[in-house]
Amino acid sequence: MVKIRLRRIGTKGRPFYRIVAAESSMGRNGRFIEVLGFYDPVSQPKRVEVDAERALHWLRHGAEPTETVGYILNKQGVLERFFEERPEARKRYRYLDKRTPLTVPSVSAPESGS
Repeated sequence: MVKIRLRRIGTKGRPFYRIVAAESSMGRNGRFIEVLGFYDPVSQPKRVEVDAERALHWLRHGAEPTETVGYILNKQGVLERFFEERPEARKRYRYLDKRTPLTVPSVSAPESGS
């Protein structure tokens, strides 16, 4: 099965990732089929570039993005174009709807009795 995932190419302390289509049995930095873009999480603002047509090609042929790449493709509008073509595929990407910011429960101070 083909996965669309991140491949780390940055140095120590300076991560930089390529977005690649790779066979799922290959390692994180192993052999890949095609480079689809890059993701630079360190620069401000974060830089992302994705070849939307090639990403759509792989999605149409059954490639599954990892969760992180799914968020990137969703933000770039690639997944929305894919869902227009295949509405039934939206079920596979339910995690995109459930992403919510972390909330910290409020802790109230104990009442002091007089």
